[in-house]
Amino acid sequence: MSNRTRRIVAVVGLVVIALGLTGCLGRLRSTGSVSGTADAEYIVAAHDVSAGTSVSGTIHPLRSATLTVQTQGEVTAVTVAEGDAVKDGDILLRIDARSQQNQVAQAESRYRAAVASRTVTELSGLAQTKGQLQSALAQARAQQASAQANLNNFTDKDTSSLQAANLQEQVEQAEASLRSAQNNLKSLGDYDTSTIQVTIAEFAVDQAQLNLQMAQTRLAVLQSRDVTAAQLAQLGSQVTQAQSSLRIAELRLQESSKSAQASDESIAVLEEQVRQAQATLSVAQTNLDNATPDSKASQSDIDLQRMQVQSSEVSLLNAEANYKVAVAGAAQKKLQVASAQEQVKQAESSLAIAKNNLASTQKANDARPNDLETLKAQVEQADASVTLAQTNLSGFADTEQRTALQLQSAQEQENQAALALSAQRLLLDNYVLRAPWDGTVLAVNVSVGDMATPQTSLVKVAQTSVWNVEAYVDEVDILNIKQGQESRIAIDPYPGTEFAGTVSYLGKTLVRTPEGLNAYALKIRLTTPPATLVDGMSGDATVILSTVRNVLAVPVESLLTEGGKKYVVLITKNAGGKAVQTKTEVSTGLEGDEYVQVVSGLKAGDTILRQQPVVSQTSTTSGSPFMGGQ
Repeated sequence: MSNRTRRIVAVVGLVVIALGLTGCLGRLRSTGSVSGTADAEYIVAAHDVSAGTSVSGTIHPLRSATLTVQTQGEVTAVTVAEGDAVKDGDILLRIDARSQQNQVAQAESRYRAAVASRTVTELSGLAQTKGQLQSALAQARAQQASAQANLNNFTDKDTSSLQAANLQEQVEQAEASLRSAQNNLKSLGDYDTSTIQVTIAEFAVDQAQLNLQMAQTRLAVLQSRDVTAAQLAQLGSQVTQAQSSLRIAELRLQESSKSAQASDESIAVLEEQVRQAQATLSVAQTNLDNATPDSKASQSDIDLQRMQVQSSEVSLLNAEANYKVAVAGAAQKKLQVASAQEQVKQAESSLAIAKNNLASTQKANDARPNDLETLKAQVEQADASVTLAQTNLSGFADTEQRTALQLQSAQEQENQAALALSAQRLLLDNYVLRAPWDGTVLAVNVSVGDMATPQTSLVKVAQTSVWNVEAYVDEVDILNIKQGQESRIAIDPYPGTEFAGTVSYLGKTLVRTPEGLNAYALKIRLTTPPATLVDGMSGDATVILSTVRNVLAVPVESLLTEGGKKYVVLITKNAGGKAVQTKTEVSTGLEGDEYVQVVSGLKAGDTILRQQPVVSQTSTTSGSPFMGGQ
């Protein structure tokens, strides 16, 4: 804010009807005389008078920003130039993102692997296994009831004919039990995914160990100033390991694809292992290619690689945990298969016994069998079958709990992989600089091939649809200015032109101006700014505080203040037609910079001096220039 006293600016609404110049003034009776330059006349008329306060400031767009990136890399594309109009979200430039794209590809691979692992866990067929165990228990109880009934009939009365029928029924039941046990054993073999789960988990552990080694080696390379021969050898060894893992995965996939027993799920899992091995080989080869003596790593690259090491450590822990769960599941599956095989043996034995009993009964149709021990053995065998079936069914709860935990672990790994993928994709956005809003490009400070860092000023954009005069006002003016008040603005590069505006912001806190003064911030928005405005131009604004319309007014320079009263020089004609100047008191109202409202003392049409006379004295005798004529 310029050093000035508070001034009131007047706005004149009507054009002065007529200005006349008097030919000459009457001769003064005293020794004083009025200089000829003060003889301009003014005819009193009605005008609009407005009072305001003036400020000086600088013109700026609504908002502007100097844009940087949150990463470091080579500029690969610049899509805008100075002066271009941009929309919110438009791409301004791109940074080399190949390394980050590689990280995204790895995260996508880990996510697909987690989804595949969770899918395999869901296909464990627990509901079918539980149904088979319940069916086996029901069959064992039926055999137990039949054997007990046969024993009771034998001891109660002679029921040879009934016994023959029961024995025939026992043969049929034994055959049905054998078929059920065989189907159960076949089902366990058909839906056995435990082996492939162990293979998948073991391969995942190997891949996680290799990824951790590569991440640690890459971190060591980034932290060292020069790449050592040992580090290069280690990087080369990791490439060889990755190639070997890829060949193993491809061979497994080829063998499974040729096998008629391979399921679609197992082939899908093996295909995902091939993709993981390819991604790992790509990372290993990239690490080896980037390990050159002239490569210099930034701190952000080191921090990012350190995060990659931590992520690889977590992935290794998860893979080892999955391997343990898979091994335990395979062991449980073996127990289930062994139990099913035992059920088949028992069913075969029961069928053989039932057939033997029926054959013996048929041969001795007229004689009642007297083999009490055989019937007791059948009852004992049926009791043992029921006990075994109950044990298998009660142990299934542990299998359910273990599988539920395995599924929960797989789901958590999938969620973790999804979050990691989302984070890597967000980091990829850092390699593209976009416009934060609709506006104009003010400056482009880089070219293709330059290195961009978070400390580099890349592009400056501004929202140029709205322009403000930013200024300061003192504590006196702040009480009179309100938001929304109309203003007139003069801009230095546009002489003779005034632009309309309104007060858009008025600070409520005392701040320090660039000149070191205490003042309040003020913003005046241009209503129709010129299209060629440039940020930083100087402007003077007048904020309109009050207005009176169509009132008598005289020029400010025509007023004379003496003893607290205000006067004008009234020009009249005497009887001889001679001009007479008379000092006349007036009462004023609203005062402006150009005109002052006259409340009383004058009327429309009166003629006054536009400017107060400058008196030159020719003697020491005091006199007044204001006297009536003779």
